[in-house]
Amino acid sequence: MLATLVAVISIVVAVVGFVINLIAIGIYIGKLEGFKDLVNYKFDEQDKKLEKHNNFITRVYKLEKSEAVLEEQMNVANHRIKDLEREEHEKGCNSLDCRHKSAQ
Repeated sequence: MLATLVAVISIVVAVVGFVINLIAIGIYIGKLEGFKDLVNYKFDEQDKKLEKHNNFITRVYKLEKSEAVLEEQMNVANHRIKDLEREEHEKGCNSLDCRHKSAQ
């Protein structure tokens, strides 16, 4: 009878130990799930920041491209103004007075 009682106590202790281990594993898995949620949240926040950065880079690229086009248009306009001024000067210098002034 004593042996049976010891065997029953041993089984009860083993079952209690097993239940405690299951509870500990459940808590650990719950913590892992919480950690997984935290990591997913951090990744989502990082994705949002990256998207903002990419949009900023795209806008800067468009502005630089637009600036280059405007610079080229300004250079063309400046060359055209110089050409017109030179033509006006040459037209004015074709007269007798301009030749006379440059000879002096």
